[in-house]
Amino acid sequence: MANGVPNGKMQAEEPSPLLSDWQRAERYSSAGAYILTSLAMTSLTKYAASIWRFPGSSILLLVECIATVVALLVQAPKHRPYRPFSAAILRHLPLVTLAKALNMYLSFLAMKRTSLPVYNVLKRLQPVYALLQDWLIRGTTSSGWELGGIAIMCFGSVVTGLGDLDFDLVGYAVALAAAACQSLYLVLARHAQDKVQDLTHVDLLFYTGFYNCIIFLPLSALEFDEVQGFLGRDGEVTRVIYFLVPYVILGALLNYTTFWCTASNSPIATAVAGGAKGILSTIIGLIQFGAHLTVFGWLGLLGNTAGGLVYSFAHAFKKRGAKEKGG
Repeated sequence: MANGVPNGKMQAEEPSPLLSDWQRAERYSSAGAYILTSLAMTSLTKYAASIWRFPGSSILLLVECIATVVALLVQAPKHRPYRPFSAAILRHLPLVTLAKALNMYLSFLAMKRTSLPVYNVLKRLQPVYALLQDWLIRGTTSSGWELGGIAIMCFGSVVTGLGDLDFDLVGYAVALAAAACQSLYLVLARHAQDKVQDLTHVDLLFYTGFYNCIIFLPLSALEFDEVQGFLGRDGEVTRVIYFLVPYVILGALLNYTTFWCTASNSPIATAVAGGAKGILSTIIGLIQFGAHLTVFGWLGLLGNTAGGLVYSFAHAFKKRGAKEKGG
């Protein structure tokens, strides 16, 4: 007995060194797996959009959604089944789903018209839209450091555009619209979690994937004739089979590793992983697919990346502070 607590109980509450080592290994493994799968998925999508030029973007997105839904259904706990047609879900999820579908579709189109480094710069502007959307929809405000990071990102994006030798106004506009839809999806998802009790990130992934199947199915039907003609070329059927297998596997793995990384790490560590993914994606995109930027453009890209890291860290520290205050 020590301080009125039985010795056996005290020993049971002491963290095991073995468990601590395992948790540390899990954190590193989950972050590494998230970065690698995300990089591979981005490269595959870029290849399909701008190198292979496969005309069935909706078909690929439909396959990705189906794979996600099936994977989550297999893992769903029996005591807590998904209810896609319940009143609360139908009330709050359609707009979330539409925003995510637009983000997926526009991102694919943007990759056709911009280099991967420039695409990353433009998509990194998502917090700019979130600043206004979060304030209008949820009434939340940003910290000074978050605003500073956003300002640096915006300035870097303008400089990058001025130094982009392949500047494509339509490509830039589509990428910016995709970033706006991505931001709207995240804000509406948080709003849905505010309104629907016990709605988790995994639930959101399932429901948006399920409803996006309904959206992308008729769009895929519209692409059928063009895809059929494309597959009539020599070797294209074999190529699409070789492409779809890793695409589906990586899509399912990316969804899994995203939530594994979020669940196993602190918000700051997750922010670091996201920043590292963006930097590595830019480097790999440059090596694999190239980019035609002047020195001015590269300085803008570096500035945008630095702003993204400032924002990610500021946002993570803000979340941790709010959690400690509430807990």
